Amino acid sequence: MAQQLIDVKASIQDRLIMVALRLFAQQGVEAVSLRTINTEAGSKNKSAVQYHFGSKLGILEAIFEKIGERLLPIYDDLFARLKKLSRNNEVTVSEIILSLHLPIFYVDSSKDLGPYMSKLLAKMMLNSTPEYQALFQGLFQPQMEATVKLLHKQLPHKSKHYLKFQLSHGLMATITGSATKGLVSHSLLGDLKFKNEKEMLMVYIDYVVGGLTNESPSFKDIDVAFWSEYFASVDKQP
Repeated sequence: MAQQLIDVKASIQDRLIMVALRLFAQQGVEAVSLRTINTEAGSKNKSAVQYHFGSKLGILEAIFEKIGERLLPIYDDLFARLKKLSRNNEVTVSEIILSLHLPIFYVDSSKDLGPYMSKLLAKMMLNSTPEYQALFQGLFQPQMEATVKLLHKQLPHKSKHYLKFQLSHGLMATITGSATKGLVSHSLLGDLKFKNEKEMLMVYIDYVVGGLTNESPSFKDIDVAFWSEYFASVDKQP
């Protein structure tokens, strides 16, 4: 893979952050040494990361701060609009879910953070230390909690446990989907690219909303006796 061009006009701190973001996204946080970050950022000081950020956790915190600077203003604007609509009982479940996912879509489409943000977030979800996971959770938890409150008003009969499970799964799927969206051109069902990525987003939102608006599990559509027998037979297997 070709090495990312470095903005030589940027400060050494910004260069270190952007290089670390790329390397962490490509290889995983634990696989990248501080020396490699220093070298690829063009720093002559072999201890530049330690000097400016203290540790790998320190530079990861700086990366999340930069991501937050881009994501959070969009979230703040969208959720302020949602609250206004909610007071007038005009907000829909689709608009709430779109507001949760749209900021990721926008930042993921940017030229600087876009190629790497979702890949890093996906790695943080799947294989991470408690300290690293706390950074991820801190970035999205306020928006998730606000989303639950808005959705509960629109879906008062839905189990909060089911709602939170589906909402969390949907956000994780958005992040991993963004990280691997290049694969849609050769998916298991062929080329599934969209000419317009906003159309792709809306089709995905429709899929997420379909599950959330089902206020009770579709047990009536399942032959419980048949599947209970199947599960029992599987459970007996060594």
